[in-house]
Amino acid sequence: MKRALVLAAALILILPAVWSQEVQPQQQPPDQAQGTPQPAQQPPQETKYTNDSVARMSFVEGKTFVQRASDLGFEEGVLNTPVSEGDRLGTADGRMEVHFGRGNYLRLDNDSKLDILNLPKKGDDITRLRVWSGSVYIVVGNLAKEKGIEIHTADSSFYILDKGIYRINVRENRDTEILVFRGLIEAAGEGGSTLVKAEQRLEVAEGRFSGKPTGFRAVADDDFDRFNQERNDQVGRQFAKKNLPDDLEDYEAELDNNGRWTYVAPYGNVWIPSDVEEDWRPYWNGRWVWLGMSGWTWLPYESWGWATFHYGRWHWGLDLGWYWIPMAMWGPGWVDWWWDDFYFGWAPLSYWGYPGILMGGNYYGGYYGRYYPGGSRALTVVRRDQLRAANVSRVAVRDTATLGTLSRMSLSNRTLNVRPAGNKISVQTMNGNRVMLRKDSSSGGLVNNSGAGRGTTGSVGRAAGQGATTSTVKREGNTKGGSAVRKEGGSDKSSSGRSSTQSKGSGGGARRIRKQDSTGGSSVGSLGSYSSSGSSVSAARTGESRAVRTYPSSSSITRPSGYGDGGASRSRSFLGGSSSRSSSGRTSSSGSRSSVRSGGSSSGRSSSGRSSSSGRSSGSSHSSGSRSGGGSRRK
Repeated sequence: MKRALVLAAALILILPAVWSQEVQPQQQPPDQAQGTPQPAQQPPQETKYTNDSVARMSFVEGKTFVQRASDLGFEEGVLNTPVSEGDRLGTADGRMEVHFGRGNYLRLDNDSKLDILNLPKKGDDITRLRVWSGSVYIVVGNLAKEKGIEIHTADSSFYILDKGIYRINVRENRDTEILVFRGLIEAAGEGGSTLVKAEQRLEVAEGRFSGKPTGFRAVADDDFDRFNQERNDQVGRQFAKKNLPDDLEDYEAELDNNGRWTYVAPYGNVWIPSDVEEDWRPYWNGRWVWLGMSGWTWLPYESWGWATFHYGRWHWGLDLGWYWIPMAMWGPGWVDWWWDDFYFGWAPLSYWGYPGILMGGNYYGGYYGRYYPGGSRALTVVRRDQLRAANVSRVAVRDTATLGTLSRMSLSNRTLNVRPAGNKISVQTMNGNRVMLRKDSSSGGLVNNSGAGRGTTGSVGRAAGQGATTSTVKREGNTKGGSAVRKEGGSDKSSSGRSSTQSKGSGGGARRIRKQDSTGGSSVGSLGSYSSSGSSVSAARTGESRAVRTYPSSSSITRPSGYGDGGASRSRSFLGGSSSRSSSGRTSSSGSRSSVRSGGSSSGRSSSGRSSSSGRSSGSSHSSGSRSGGGSRRK
């Protein structure tokens, strides 16, 4: 009888611990030496970024590139690449999609180039884009406020007034075309502003409108139209059961396709990834990249990794393995750091805000001891010179328990105290008469991070009234047109073979665009380039200020009362967008765009050769185209 009572008491004590081994915040590993509690950590530094301050490269096809605000060379675009204010995006023979969250997408066609001038942050909630060349789609599924998204070109400025689908074609050194498939937008030029409504188009050259907006059939007319429609159909899928917060619902599809949901108390519905290796752990399969605003930011190689590594926390459970707990606050990487003279280490934060520990088949989410155990399977350690490695999982220390230096390791929520010292640049030959300066992101050393040397970006000012407003985006170490440099003079040719002949007015030279870079350099080509008479690359490496002049919005141009819902509410069904496009319209891709979209207006373009004839010029053909610990975390 006494033995039965002892066994019953033991079961009462053991079963709750097994059932909720990760729940209690005040836990300590059994082999963790007792000592004085961990000293109070420094409070999180005030951050300027918000959930909307860093975008995600959500689709990549072919040759795509990104140039950071403070870097000279381009790095190749890959899925889940973080995109931040001041970055330049480019495509050669490829396409790219950038997801800004809450149903807002940017898509670049082949041979396109665009700058991210401004992304929302605390105290400044405007998104500003500068399209240099090519064709882009702006899909707006959520608009926080009227004119909260701006697009600027050399010829014009556009201010979005409502949710919609917008296409902008910038025919470099010639003109700009805006096509509104759905929505409402203000077009501003030298003569003031005009309203462009759904299924209307407008051309602008040298800041002057070609006339009043004209109608066009909003159907898929070329390959880029069809690409945009296909992407809208994919990202616009709806789900009967909702497992994510409203701000994260865009990620429902990719999570459902790559894992399963289950309920775990007290966290609610959690997500379990499928097909991860036995030694996998969070913040393992990917790399760290440096962003001026958020510091060291995790780039996951898992296709589903953006939401799970930038929002929420990771835990581990028996019969579950690693699982993700959704939370709504964005962070560059929800980890605590440790470092010494030889190594860097990090561990994912638990729901309770402590670095999680996985040892002996048990997970401890409430670590509070003075030293973190080096044998934890949640820990990742790399040599100091491998922090910027192309794939952390390939260079990480395999048996951390054998490293004597880790025996007295204290993880901290302090910001990592180093930043990149620079990058190695190599010259890569491209198609045609160009070379590209390619950046090796994993090369270069580290320097102490004193807050200096980060890429600094300014915002583009906007004012109502006459005249253009001017502000500056500083791109340290940047060339005047980017990093693709023309090797020869004469007509430029893109990698896809499309040619550009500049014949505006009289003579064969490029026309002077009144609203252009203050640098005065000619910007031609898919990734940004000089003419052969421009400044040399070496002369530009010391840095420069790039002024972007804009045409101001008019205070008299607003969304009519009763038009739409103001753009403030989220509409996922809006994103699908294919139902209103007639199937007969899809056959128009072999014909001229002018016959489909403008009913014989001055600009025509075939989908195959994309030749354009304008009444303003004759015979012209051309191509179209961290706070790694995060904010408030102790609960």
